[in-house]
Amino acid sequence: MSRLRNQDGFTVMEVLMAITVGFVVLAATLGLLESSVRLNTGLISKTDAMQRARLAMDMVTQDLRSQVCLDFDDAAVVAGTDDSITFYGDFTEYGTRPKKRKLTFDPTKGTITSYVYEAPASTPLPLKSTDYPATPTRTQLVLEAVQNQYDQANQKVPIFTYWANHLDADGVYRPSEKLTVPLNANDVKRVARIDVAFLARPTGAKNNKQAVNLSDQVAVRHLDPNVSLDPKCV
Repeated sequence: MSRLRNQDGFTVMEVLMAITVGFVVLAATLGLLESSVRLNTGLISKTDAMQRARLAMDMVTQDLRSQVCLDFDDAAVVAGTDDSITFYGDFTEYGTRPKKRKLTFDPTKGTITSYVYEAPASTPLPLKSTDYPATPTRTQLVLEAVQNQYDQANQKVPIFTYWANHLDADGVYRPSEKLTVPLNANDVKRVARIDVAFLARPTGAKNNKQAVNLSDQVAVRHLDPNVSLDPKCV
């Protein structure tokens, strides 16, 4: 009889307790796994947004830093709004055949696009503003899933902001005068600095949870703030 007692199994209560404890441990493990996957996915999304945004910002600022005056009468900047800027740029050493470039943000599509207008190679030098075609020669998507930033007052920040030099109290010219857009014929010649700012979402994201904000500043190449109030095409 004692031998049979030694071979007794678990009671129903003991089995239920073991199952309950097992479920608790399994639920905790699954919760930890889910949390780890969510954090890892968020990190990957954030990295994706940052990499794409940084590459796009480098492309935009590189284009803007290629600004050159077409001639003594036509400044580097042709037109400018909150969402678009048109200018002459040249990456060659001597800058004899500048291209007209346009960077445009489309808030509906959430894209920034680069347009290049190139005068035909047979066009005699020096090039004139009328030598450029009405339709772009090349089009390139710079960034998608992009939106405007918002400041601390919840005001929309333009993609492009334009500044002119202002003579400060200490006698130094600084680009501290914000220009009104769209830029008029006089103000396009006064642009001393261009601010670029945008928000980039991860690929396929539906909200700004993992989005990143990027901003940069570009000074015009033909500006010498020590000798003149406004940039000069000389």
